[in-house]
Amino acid sequence: MAEAKRHMVQQNDERHNVHEERIPLPFGDVTAKWWGPRDLRPIVCLHGWMDNGGSFDRLIPLLPREISFLAIEFPGHGRSAHLPPGVAYNALDTLRLLLHLMQHYGWTRISLMSHSIGAVMSYVFAGVFPDRVDLLISFDLLKPFILDPDMVLFLLSDSLPKTLDYGADTKKEEKLFRYDDYVEHMHAGFHESISRDACHYLLYRTLEPADAGDGLYRRSTDRRIRHNHGLVWSHDVNLEIARRIRVPFLYLKTTETPLFEDPQYHQETIDVLVGSNARFEHALVEGKHHVHLSHPERVAPFVKDFLEKHWKSEQYTLCKL
Repeated sequence: MAEAKRHMVQQNDERHNVHEERIPLPFGDVTAKWWGPRDLRPIVCLHGWMDNGGSFDRLIPLLPREISFLAIEFPGHGRSAHLPPGVAYNALDTLRLLLHLMQHYGWTRISLMSHSIGAVMSYVFAGVFPDRVDLLISFDLLKPFILDPDMVLFLLSDSLPKTLDYGADTKKEEKLFRYDDYVEHMHAGFHESISRDACHYLLYRTLEPADAGDGLYRRSTDRRIRHNHGLVWSHDVNLEIARRIRVPFLYLKTTETPLFEDPQYHQETIDVLVGSNARFEHALVEGKHHVHLSHPERVAPFVKDFLEKHWKSEQYTLCKL
């Protein structure tokens, strides 16, 4: 089964002429998948927590072929390099990564299509650098959560000490499993949000054979990413970001994913976005957190309609390749 499913994903890339990209950073390369024409600036796709560039493999083929997409993989995820020993992952590093990406390709503006923590960081980036973003599409999560003080302090006290377990002298072997076991672990671990069929697109970029012929695999994902505590700041900051976002913005919320915070904070942010931005659109999509991957046919019509209104080829300058 393993080789057949991995070959299926590989064939999907070949059928759509997907190119593997490598963006150099001081500690190693960030990897990415380039879909579509190479002479247009792509819409940059940001995946969710513990996912990878395969997160968009089933959605992008349903979107207009004349548009380019670049699905990057955060450090420590997929095939991207891990951070050096002694360094912890921080969600805000995503902002620096996007700036580096723009510098690498010579872009003055960036368009973003993102899921989960990737969507949260797209929202933050657009608020911090409103003149550098020209289009936003977000799946399921909108902004940083507003949590009770006790929960904030618990998250920090719980996650920070765990990052000390992965120093330069620590060599913990990742457990080995058969491919079918990884599918079940992923399907169950994400509360069945990722269908078994969809798991293959993520596992293709994060599993490597342990030894020839034994049928076991290991994850290449950096285990330190499990202890990224996310962002901690005020509701007022989120509302100010909402006021600053004036570009076309599509936000799709799934019906089966909780808000993880007081609904008031979410609704007030939506209200500000609606009041401040005539090009903000939001809708509900039936499904769980990874609906864009597990059931992309439910998401694609919203994205296609949005892009038909707001994506103009003349605005997407030649890339520095």
